[in-house]
Amino acid sequence: MSSHPTVAVTGTGLSAQRLRARIRRSSVRIDIVSDSLRAGVAVHERSAPAGSYLDLVSADRDGEVFLDDPRTVDYVAAMLEHLAVVGAHSLTVRKPIENEWAAIGTPRRRRSRLRRFRPDDYDWVGVESIEDDVVDGMAALSVDGDELSARVRVTGHLDPLDGRYHWAGVVFGDEVRRWKNNRVTTVAVAMDGGEPVGARLAEVTPAGTVRIVGVGAPPYALDALVV
Repeated sequence: MSSHPTVAVTGTGLSAQRLRARIRRSSVRIDIVSDSLRAGVAVHERSAPAGSYLDLVSADRDGEVFLDDPRTVDYVAAMLEHLAVVGAHSLTVRKPIENEWAAIGTPRRRRSRLRRFRPDDYDWVGVESIEDDVVDGMAALSVDGDELSARVRVTGHLDPLDGRYHWAGVVFGDEVRRWKNNRVTTVAVAMDGGEPVGARLAEVTPAGTVRIVGVGAPPYALDALVV
């Protein structure tokens, strides 16, 4: 599990600064590079082309995001985090979504959509080619005697700085979201009949899933990798 999305954030203004800080705080690994030509996604701190979806992305500009409003930082961060979780290296807004937006888009609808990221609005480039880097399956979660079964989608990496394995992703379902809304933070996670490991429920994402984070042995098997 060594593939991570690379993102270039160009610009020195408030929006670019906030996005870089948000990426660095993220529970999933996203590598920031300085050269847009080396990045799977380039975020430009300038206005989007006319007719772009949410004034952020254009179906004619694959792998490019335009950021000129600090209020869109959380949405763009959620987009990049989803990119990492699904194991993609780039993205593009779906042309039918952009065409629909050209007909119905209003400032009020834009504000509404920016509050909740919708992964289905986008095509995620490279998912099939690196699917082995993502674990997607059912897991048993437990806390204080309560248990639930939910789908999880996670990825991880061995950090050369601390020598420990870091894994993160999302949990799907209303039950785990209720746990998080009730301020549950620490849970035990088991997959495929394995031993449960500790993890943290970090936040409810704009897509309605719950971010999960762990350090040390993950709940899934690692082929010949010492953690």
